[in-house]
Amino acid sequence: MSSLVISNPYVGIAILVVFVLSGKVFRDNWKQKGETWKRNCWLAGIVAILCFLAMAFIPFIPH
Repeated sequence: MSSLVISNPYVGIAILVVFVLSGKVFRDNWKQKGETWKRNCWLAGIVAILCFLAMAFIPFIPH
């Protein structure tokens, strides 16, 4: 078993909140298409992907 686990529910909630907010930032940048919208979309998308992968593949084992 991997030593990487989420043992505190607040960490899981924080990851979920960051995931939702980065998705919202991605969507807002895509709609507004300001000067640096592509870079901002990439950054927000990468954060969202990392949060999703953390929620999907890191087990939650409460202590």
